[in-house]
Amino acid sequence: MLERRTGKSMVDLDGDTAFTQRMLDVLSMRTRAAMHNIANQNVPGFKRCQVRFEDLLRAAKQRGEDEGAVAPRLVRDTSGAPGQNNVVLLEELAILGKTQLLHDVLSRRAGSYFATLNKAIFGR
Repeated sequence: MLERRTGKSMVDLDGDTAFTQRMLDVLSMRTRAAMHNIANQNVPGFKRCQVRFEDLLRAAKQRGEDEGAVAPRLVRDTSGAPGQNNVVLLEELAILGKTQLLHDVLSRRAGSYFATLNKAIFGR
């Protein structure tokens, strides 16, 4: 496992990169769910989809379980009256905005890691 010493703690670069990739996958899944919800905002009785991951990851960590085994789940939000659509356009747009910001941060993080790795390999 490739590791880098920074002060007193060790940074697991393989694990960090894998986590970044997992988060990018979760964000992609969340984007698709929000777009699906927006596309169905006028369908009577449609119940919105949402992606659960962070809460599942937090719970696994608290129980001392392997965090790498936690997978995102697509679930239906069954709130609201039966037969009533529960999609709120502004909420879905807010989710898309937040997801885009996180995606940008994580993409830059991964890009920075690989740029540094490239410099180390080629000495530039």
